[in-house]
Amino acid sequence: MHPRTAVTFLLGLFVLSLAACRREPPKSDFFHTPVPSTYDFPYVNYGGQIERLDQMEEMMEYIETANQYGVQLDGAVLTAMFANTNGNANGNFPFTSEKDIKSKVFEPHLSLFEDYFTTLVNASKSLDTAGDGVAGVMYSEDGSSSRLFAANGFEYAELIEKGLLGALCYYQATAVYLSDEKMEVDNEEIVEGEGTAMAHHWDEAYGYLGVSNDFPENVEDIRFWGKYCNRRNTVLGSNEKLSEAFRIGRSGILWHRYNERDSAITLVRTEWENVCAATAIHYINSALANMDNDYMRNHVLSEAHGFVKALFYNPERRITQTQVDEVIGLLGDNFYAVSTSDLQSARDLLAAVYGWENIKTTL
Repeated sequence: MHPRTAVTFLLGLFVLSLAACRREPPKSDFFHTPVPSTYDFPYVNYGGQIERLDQMEEMMEYIETANQYGVQLDGAVLTAMFANTNGNANGNFPFTSEKDIKSKVFEPHLSLFEDYFTTLVNASKSLDTAGDGVAGVMYSEDGSSSRLFAANGFEYAELIEKGLLGALCYYQATAVYLSDEKMEVDNEEIVEGEGTAMAHHWDEAYGYLGVSNDFPENVEDIRFWGKYCNRRNTVLGSNEKLSEAFRIGRSGILWHRYNERDSAITLVRTEWENVCAATAIHYINSALANMDNDYMRNHVLSEAHGFVKALFYNPERRITQTQVDEVIGLLGDNFYAVSTSDLQSARDLLAAVYGWENIKTTL
């Protein structure tokens, strides 16, 4: 190469480099890769996750029909929805899909959901009003709504939904798609509509959050985890923190800066765990405020129970399994008999693990 040509070539590279660096400033001194304000990257595709969340919505809509007296659920329908039998849950989904929920659930806990389905179906057969020791439907104090409770006060619709938020969404995102196995893959070959294998895996993790690409600017098109993230945002600033963690990691993949990707993995796991733990505390607080209201107490404790159990699925969780079991024990196996002191102890244990003693009553 002629010397003058070489100089021109190097100058051209330098100018391109400066232009790339000026696209957007880094979010912090630690992360040096340009990070967009929304999830705006090439080839973003998490269609499979959208389909599974759609299936969850259909399943929950069916389950909640049993909140009315006389509506009995069909275990075969639940099983078909869970496995997406014949690509449309045997005609129970208004769409077709090659995806399913069951195959992505944390496998050792599949039997737990089968037990949930059985208990739910049996409870739906009751024509009694729910009460201590009696499964059935119970109305709210103002009569505006009703819910199906098991004999111990557990609302299995909530246990199933929050169970899937943990064993499907949270597990797949934090433990599967952000794992070494899914991240140490090709990041060069572009697959049309998906990008590289590494980028696609990262996008699939993002898809389980249940938000759009323009989150957190858009908090209208959110569901499941996105909804709970937004609800904790006032106290935790969770929308920007979790969104930014995902954007930092995806930018690191785009720019082949894997140390930043790896740091972002830890950030995603940390911020998502914060949302999960803070939501559990929120519902325990709600139960403490409604100790004499069977309808509300049982409902919010069922949600709290589900979120506490979901903490298990994060491979970098700060809470130990012993502590999770202790909180579950304090919530008890009969929500009609739970005590104020036990609920306060459960909340205080969670707050101590996450350093939230000063905000535990405001979550």
